[in-house]
Amino acid sequence: MAYRESRNIEATLIDYISAQLIVDGWSGIDTEKVFANIYKNEPPGILINQLLDDPVTLEIGSKTKIYYRIVEIRVFATSDGERLDLKDWLLEKLENDIDYYAYQTGGALATRVLTGKINIEEILRCEKELTNTENLEQSDKYRHLISFRCKVST
Repeated sequence: MAYRESRNIEATLIDYISAQLIVDGWSGIDTEKVFANIYKNEPPGILINQLLDDPVTLEIGSKTKIYYRIVEIRVFATSDGERLDLKDWLLEKLENDIDYYAYQTGGALATRVLTGKINIEEILRCEKELTNTENLEQSDKYRHLISFRCKVST
């Protein structure tokens, strides 16, 4: 079964960020797409979700649309300093186009094929997600939200 574009974006970003963490010497950081999986482990962690679509008609009277995707990345850090460091690191990684892969699953084995680029069009939000951290669980005290609009180009 082939993933559709939204699922491919999530999988591509998870693989990309996981690989870049290793390349840049970060360790012990889980990269997930489900909140429950983030909460199973101790921070730090990174959560990636493609939550919204923003289709734009190519021109008046046309049925052709450009599909912009809204992606949210949440950083779950162990301290405010780590939150800021991971946020800055992620913003650097999102500056350039990211290789986009189409994923196929067949049984237990998944394959991926490079089919284009993810173009980050605009950072919509970049902020500490929860400002009142009193009485919060440790995993939620140092959360940061990065939200951006992107599209896939082939």
